[in-house]
Amino acid sequence: MHKKIVLAMVLVLMLTPLAMAEYPSDVTILERPSIVKLSDDQIIDVYEGTLVEIEAIRTFHATSGFSPKEYKDFKGLLIFRYHLLDEIQKRNLTVPPQF
Repeated sequence: MHKKIVLAMVLVLMLTPLAMAEYPSDVTILERPSIVKLSDDQIIDVYEGTLVEIEAIRTFHATSGFSPKEYKDFKGLLIFRYHLLDEIQKRNLTVPPQF
């Protein structure tokens, strides 16, 4: 009986760090003087990248993790969505309702 409890505790302790592993962020945190020096296009790119990273991390923690490839693919999908929304706004179109 004690062996089963000890084995269960060991498994939980070993698997917990794996489930909570995190991928390093692609976002570089800039200080205000560096932000001011960015061009309009650069600031939009940095902003979009930051939003994508925040959403990817939030989703990553909610789902207990993607594989590295799935995480990268998901971030690509988020970037694609932001580019579509940007183009929709530039054309003054109405965004269809979400599911």
